[in-house]
Amino acid sequence: MAKTVRKSQKAELAGREARSSAPAGDFVIADGEPLNLHNRYLAAFLSWLVPGAGHYYQGRALKACIYFASIMACIIIGLVVSGGRCVYASWNLQEKRWQFILQAGVGLQAVPAVVQNWRKGNNNPSLFQGWFFDKNEPGPFAAPDSNAQLDQWHKNTASGFDLGSLYTMIAGLLNFLAIFDAFSGPLPPPTGNRPKAKATGQADGASEDIAKG
Repeated sequence: MAKTVRKSQKAELAGREARSSAPAGDFVIADGEPLNLHNRYLAAFLSWLVPGAGHYYQGRALKACIYFASIMACIIIGLVVSGGRCVYASWNLQEKRWQFILQAGVGLQAVPAVVQNWRKGNNNPSLFQGWFFDKNEPGPFAAPDSNAQLDQWHKNTASGFDLGSLYTMIAGLLNFLAIFDAFSGPLPPPTGNRPKAKATGQADGASEDIAKG
């Protein structure tokens, strides 16, 4: 117990010294060392916009690469198996696209979908219409024009549309974890002090029972 207290005191002292000598920023203690999160709000926003960007801004390059590779892999796979149609925003009488709530966890796919939905609400043609799909089809990240068109998208990809929706939703959920990590820093490991205290208490109780017996 005394060693654990001394170790935590040393880590706290190291953190104070780093904060006094290092540039301004938000500091946390990670693995006994001070970690500068810089502007955590900006880091969280960058992480939402592009997976891993907030960690790269904080100088945590390895985590940035891991988050970027894993989350972007989910998005790319989802778009490929769905024919590029599974990410779009729609909340009207025709369709309430609740899957987009989770997909919006990644700004890289959420922003263009919101822009396309805004244009459709103002009766403007979707951006890049005819560039990647047929001229009569909406542009990328745009909602279908009718239920019949949505049914056709499902038919063209078989189960790929639903599978793509699932992959892009998983990407959004994973990025929520990345945003939290960029904002608050890595979680500290459990110290294991409570079980020891409990075990000590049980041992004391047992010794008292023996003494009474």
